[in-house]
Amino acid sequence: MKFLLGAFLQWTRQWLTEIDGMVLSDVRQVAVAGNCIWAITGVGMVCFDGNEWRTISADWKETPNHLLARRDGTILVNVGEEIFFWRNKQWQILSKSLPVVAWTEDESGAIWLVAEKTLWRYQNDWERVTHIPFNVEVRSIACWRDQVALATSFGLWFLQGKRFHFKELLKDFSPLPTNDVRDVAVDSFGHWWLATEKGALVFCGGDGWLHLTGNDGMPIENLLKVRLGKDGSIWFASSNGAICLKDGEWHYFASQRWLPSDDVRDIAVCNDGSAFIATAKGIARIWQQKMTLAEKAAIFEQQVNERHKRFGYVTVRRLERQGDVISGRVEISDNDGLWTALYVASECFRYSVAKREGREDEANEALRNATESLKAVLFLEQVTGIKGLPARAVRHKNEPEFGAIHPEWHRTEDGEWEWKGDTSSDEIVGHFFAYSIAYDLLPDEDLKRQVAETAKRIADHIIEHGFFLVDVDGKPTTWGVWAPDKLNHDATWWGDKGLNALELLALLKATYHMTGDERYEQIYRSLIEHHHYALNTVRQKVAINGITNHSDDELAFLSYYTLLRYETDAELRRVLMMSLERTWKMERKERCPLWNFIYGALTGKPCDAEAAAKTLQEIPMDLVHWDVRNSHRADVKIDESLGRFGELQAVEPLPFTERPMHKWNGNPYRLDGGANGMIEEDATFFLLPYWLARFHGLIGES
Repeated sequence: MKFLLGAFLQWTRQWLTEIDGMVLSDVRQVAVAGNCIWAITGVGMVCFDGNEWRTISADWKETPNHLLARRDGTILVNVGEEIFFWRNKQWQILSKSLPVVAWTEDESGAIWLVAEKTLWRYQNDWERVTHIPFNVEVRSIACWRDQVALATSFGLWFLQGKRFHFKELLKDFSPLPTNDVRDVAVDSFGHWWLATEKGALVFCGGDGWLHLTGNDGMPIENLLKVRLGKDGSIWFASSNGAICLKDGEWHYFASQRWLPSDDVRDIAVCNDGSAFIATAKGIARIWQQKMTLAEKAAIFEQQVNERHKRFGYVTVRRLERQGDVISGRVEISDNDGLWTALYVASECFRYSVAKREGREDEANEALRNATESLKAVLFLEQVTGIKGLPARAVRHKNEPEFGAIHPEWHRTEDGEWEWKGDTSSDEIVGHFFAYSIAYDLLPDEDLKRQVAETAKRIADHIIEHGFFLVDVDGKPTTWGVWAPDKLNHDATWWGDKGLNALELLALLKATYHMTGDERYEQIYRSLIEHHHYALNTVRQKVAINGITNHSDDELAFLSYYTLLRYETDAELRRVLMMSLERTWKMERKERCPLWNFIYGALTGKPCDAEAAAKTLQEIPMDLVHWDVRNSHRADVKIDESLGRFGELQAVEPLPFTERPMHKWNGNPYRLDGGANGMIEEDATFFLLPYWLARFHGLIGES
């Protein structure tokens, strides 16, 4: 059943860190006035008029302290004891003796201001309203109808009564969890939103209280500011990032994926819902951009083509400068064969979908991409000079890495290339995943013949060496082990026997499909009948000492896809489908689009397509590996067990917008991680599940 997708709202960000050639830092306040954004910064007052940012300061002896955006679009600024407003492209004075502590504008346009322990009101002229008793720090002020509230260091104060006196709401006499109230805002229905050190409070008079904490999904409880958007969003500032509650969902924006600094000082929300976030190191604009998954895929296709290819191989880009995705070079990785194979499969699916839907130009582009990278994968087997042994990776003599001493790098006789040995099962799984898809979907008969012949050589190599992948030194590679004696009778391989049995069955079945040679089917059946390889697969997913290898999850699902597309025998599928069903149920809560869509493609059952699509929507447009931290969050329950590499894990995966960047072989439960902005991920991990789902009709664009 196809799940139809329309346009969705993609979270997007833009950094504003330089104005008039000066580095923008120490941003204290930000406000929206009319069509302009104003901010108090370390370089003075700055303004964005819709086209450019400019510094708009005056000959002030002191740094501005407070901004106030009025409903009529004018902006007020407090400097020392003076208040100025911007008119006719210059600052004009409104008052000379009011050092502002906090201010706001009510529904009638009157300004309410706290200065020198006094509450003032301005409408055509200044009026002293009342004295503020006690020695408290006033943080902010808000008005609703005839009520005025102050957020203070000693509770929430309300101005009431005909003689205008304050009534305090305090921790000991109300549901306030703390007297340390940092900020207050009010909506048109009289809901007072409070930012405190112990979460957010919503107060609606009398006993109408709601306390929001980590148990309710709030990521950070120690809050500094609260801002209400006209689109229904609520934004909170903290020293650990920005938080948005919109449409009932919490969103956490932290790390350089979203902000120049996690030290958030202020937030201004525009009428369109976009937020300008003032931080210690600049301003970030965060908004939701309407797009479809097809449009997102097109952007990511461009990203791969422009920044993530070398000789047709596709993988991450190592950056020379933090976050500068144009700098650096595409990595020569240990798994060029696997990552490129996944890209080949993605472009094959894209080619088939575009062809089917009559988009000839896109089909031709996808065909060129698939062909180029498929030939690169085929070359990995050719370059070694050893029949059936593919390299992990290659490097050309013109590349700077060429000649670097390493025991697994070997030079070709003509001196043009070096290739890396100790090839892993990861490469073999990836190659056969791509081979089988390319063989079925691409139109070039000669290329398909090359694919089948290469698959045959690799299969023959493994069979002839007793189900080992044997390296140039005549020894089995570290992970190229599929031998029955090892998997079934060597205790060191018990954790791999189910997965490796699945891999070998997939390899043999695909080779039989592409060559028609009955020999591979006979060996396949012999392994099942005499060495219980099918039965081995049923419990292929295991945790060793409580630790899950998520890379193995990827190898398993790729192997399921290769095998179960061709295996039609109901008797055998009875066993193999037990394996797939068990594995998917264990993986289901991860919302991994690749796992879900492979499951749906192979079974025809509901596969949580909506949840998988949500993950695709969540993937940020910025694929840089920024350092991300979530282990401090109030809403996260930390798993008692550590991950494979000793990392802290959550009990439930976080949204992809908030995780450390990773491919589908990474740990979706990981809380902290990153590469300091020095790696950009290639978008294949989005493109493969997207185009696989489109190919199999699991999702469609409405």
